[in-house]
Amino acid sequence: MIDRKLCGFDLNGWRDFVAKNWHSVPGEDEVIGPTNIVASGPLSSIVRIGESRLAGWVGGPQADIAPHGRGGGWGDVGSEQRRIPVRSLLEMRDDGVEKLAQALLGSASGSANTVVSIDEGPDGDEPFQEHLLEAIARGKFRNGSLVWRPVLAALFAIHRDQVSEGQLVGVVSHQRQGLCVQKLRIRSARDVLAPERREAADHIPCNAGYEALFHGARNAAVGAEGFSARTAHRAVARSVGKAGLGINCYPEMLRMPNGDWEVLDLTKFDASKVLSVPSSELDLADCDVVLFETLCEGRLKECLSNAIQRAAPVEVLCLSATAVAEGALEAARRAGDGEPIFFDFLPRLSTIVFGTDGAKNFDLIRKEETLEAGRTYRSPEAASLAIPAGQESVSVYLRKEEALWPRKASVSLGAPLKHQAAVSLWVEQKPAAGRARILMESPDLGRNFAVDWDEAQEEERPWSEIIESLDTQVSIPKRLVLPCGMEAWHDSDRSAGMLTLLESEPNRSRTDWATLRQKLSQRPFGKYCISSDGDVPPEIAAETLERFEILTNKALEVTEKRLRGESGYGTEDNEALKFLSWQFRRCPRDVATWLMDCIEASGRHHPFVKHQASWVLVYQGLGRIVGSEEDEARAMRLLLTSSIEDWVWNRQSAAMAFMLSRSDSAPFYLKREDVEKLTKRTIADFQRNIGGQYTMFNYAPFLLAGLVRWRLVDPTALMTGADPLADDLLAIIEKTEHDLKARSGPNMNFQRRRSKFLPILRDLKSELAGEGSNPDLLLDIYGASGT
Repeated sequence: MIDRKLCGFDLNGWRDFVAKNWHSVPGEDEVIGPTNIVASGPLSSIVRIGESRLAGWVGGPQADIAPHGRGGGWGDVGSEQRRIPVRSLLEMRDDGVEKLAQALLGSASGSANTVVSIDEGPDGDEPFQEHLLEAIARGKFRNGSLVWRPVLAALFAIHRDQVSEGQLVGVVSHQRQGLCVQKLRIRSARDVLAPERREAADHIPCNAGYEALFHGARNAAVGAEGFSARTAHRAVARSVGKAGLGINCYPEMLRMPNGDWEVLDLTKFDASKVLSVPSSELDLADCDVVLFETLCEGRLKECLSNAIQRAAPVEVLCLSATAVAEGALEAARRAGDGEPIFFDFLPRLSTIVFGTDGAKNFDLIRKEETLEAGRTYRSPEAASLAIPAGQESVSVYLRKEEALWPRKASVSLGAPLKHQAAVSLWVEQKPAAGRARILMESPDLGRNFAVDWDEAQEEERPWSEIIESLDTQVSIPKRLVLPCGMEAWHDSDRSAGMLTLLESEPNRSRTDWATLRQKLSQRPFGKYCISSDGDVPPEIAAETLERFEILTNKALEVTEKRLRGESGYGTEDNEALKFLSWQFRRCPRDVATWLMDCIEASGRHHPFVKHQASWVLVYQGLGRIVGSEEDEARAMRLLLTSSIEDWVWNRQSAAMAFMLSRSDSAPFYLKREDVEKLTKRTIADFQRNIGGQYTMFNYAPFLLAGLVRWRLVDPTALMTGADPLADDLLAIIEKTEHDLKARSGPNMNFQRRRSKFLPILRDLKSELAGEGSNPDLLLDIYGASGT
């Protein structure tokens, strides 16, 4: 037998009901027993009694009969400041919590489990839920929770065996601005039936809403004279509330402001005569059971029910006005016994994450999720974000299913980050328990952060447009592919083409490696014999390629003899090695291994390095030919573990620029600390040319553009205004621009370089802003540098 006090509130301000499982016996203790219904209203209020420090607010049935706030005819107690409608308290989202608690306490107190009804839609949104939950806490109601009105109506029907397992129950709820339709599936859980809510209710605005009904009754009460100080006492008459809900009312004696009495007679007012319910908009065709819950009575309720019946496939069950309160009492009993009350979906909540394929939607709360009421939901998978070093805040885009527009939240980190930090974003929420807790956790920082939806800035754009704009902002320079063409294979006016050379060179005992290398490195009309990806023009015949492979094997043999220390024709210089390196990625892998071994042996004698200038071939050759992931990983590691501060512009800087600009995998070998070091190197390479002739500037723009391609890893990296590294790069570009524009003179070579590089610098600034629009930027840099 239940020996604890249970309470279900239908606190709505139109006509309040409380269902309790106890009653008070005068002179005795409270007695647990049959359901006890306490009614307040219609148009319930709280009233202020007493004066100064002894003043207090009283709600419930006591406020209904009190003269307080009923007009000046009642003297000081009739002042309008002494009466506040409960409806106003429910709508005061930032105030009135203590007064709202008194509205609850006026009908019940001290319950062990308390359930309060809430409307679906804007009148029951998350801020309202928090407002009501705080009032429940202020009233010291234990184990308070909120449940949707349609769900409570279904619980009422379950308790009375009016529905069964598996049925789809359509609940039509009467609301402030019309009607709403919610469909609930009845399911079995732990041997009891419970409603399952899978989506938000459909709202059908019409002139049958409570607001319109009471507005009509109030206009009838004040009459043609309209609302004024002379008629204010009529507007707050009890008859207004009864007439608005179709409840039988009798002529009511009212005290006028001057103390006289008058009779208010609303017995002939009939709101049903002006009702207009769009039955065709009530989607009930697939329902097994249809319930209608309303606070109205009499002819008005019958008229509304008839309109619903026209849309229903089965007979509509009209519930009593106390059904929601009694359903809330049943929910309180289930909460106390640990039984399921209902199952609810959670409004979808999404953010935006970045991956290798750009910006995309990420659901923190998935659409298909349902949860038993009272349990806490946590995102099964957190969204992974990265905060670049130097940032003091992080921006997060959020979209809520029920919100009109997405929002952008900015979370302060307190101080600039020294290193890039990984961040996880997830959500915790209970059904009908206020706002979701949007949480951020950064193990790297050792801190957690909360994201405040209400403080976030509204973005009046569709979600898809925001994602698309972020993709657009995060521009990434297209990988550089140096094309091949037949121009270098054919003879020109000045020299023989590769086709002609292949007629004789493979059969010569003394191969002219210098001429062959020169032909491979020529770029007539912007096209090499072999592309940087190692391809040859499709017009090249198989027998031509066979002769070319004979030369390649001879070059390998000559170069390998040099490594072994053997002498002979062709082993005295690097011309055969150069011939191999200008084959780009077509070059045999052995050559990349030899060049990397040479770099690792730096400082010791090596056959490839007869003088310091030989290192240009070693590094640039490696940058040109490295192709396999294994070789690329080793080459990147060799460069990154060296002293980047001591790099030479046409050696290490050039090799790194080649790999980052020509490979989609090379950027993935970089970590944030590597990017920071390479940024400093890039700035130094820019700086050394300022004030000079820019003869050592060839690879600095290449390296910068290659670094921007790290956005393949972190799409928000090197963005001006967001990443301090980008701001540093922008500053050196602008300094370089100023230097190039400010200087002029007779040096034609300098003037040519200036005219080539100024457009490049402009495009690089656009890339840093994430607004790059030149798909051939890297190719243009290559052409400008004359590499």
